Amino acid sequence: MTELERLRERLGLEEITLEELERPFRHSSYVNEQPPGLESNERLEFLGDAVIELAVAEYLFENYPDRTEGELTKIKSVVVSGSVLAEKARELRLDQCLLLGRGEEESGGRSNAKLLGNAFEALMGLIFAHYGYERAAALVLELLHPEIERVAEGRHRQDYKTLLQEWAQEQHQKPVYTLVASEGEDHCKEFTVRVEVNGLSALGRGRSKKAAEQAAARQLYAQILGDPCP
Repeated sequence: MTELERLRERLGLEEITLEELERPFRHSSYVNEQPPGLESNERLEFLGDAVIELAVAEYLFENYPDRTEGELTKIKSVVVSGSVLAEKARELRLDQCLLLGRGEEESGGRSNAKLLGNAFEALMGLIFAHYGYERAAALVLELLHPEIERVAEGRHRQDYKTLLQEWAQEQHQKPVYTLVASEGEDHCKEFTVRVEVNGLSALGRGRSKKAAEQAAARQLYAQILGDPCP
């Protein structure tokens, strides 16, 4: 049994042919190496992104009536982040379904979190296009519900550097981290780091450079969401 067949069986997608099920996994690098007429997964990715966002937003709105708009936005931003979707893609073994061009394959594209997250979105887009919103949303929530609960209950350790990186990529930008200060004795130093992206900046402090970078990213990401953290 091929990986596509296993995936179709696991998700109950028997009405979708294997040829159709291949569509969410065709990276543009693969399509560029094939004869004209083959479509990449980018349009399905666009569709799936909207389906996932709506399904999660609708669930949060209905099930967390006491949370503010800002709180709901923060929960959703983590749950639908590329890193979370990439992890779900790995759980479904979507990395084994990816169709990549030679260069992308050789450069490690099969383990690339962005490509995996995109494939997950494209798969949800295909399911929406074939079965409709209710079926697609139900699957989205089945897969993401544990993450929603972890984030809503504060049990999810948020990687703000990754969240900021993903936001920056959408703006075609890259965060720049600068060490501003290093104070104290060697055994108890405190580092101060500034992060800048897209004309915005924030400072963070920590006992290590990594901790300071994470703190700075947290401050800037909260600023982007319009809900600065203390």
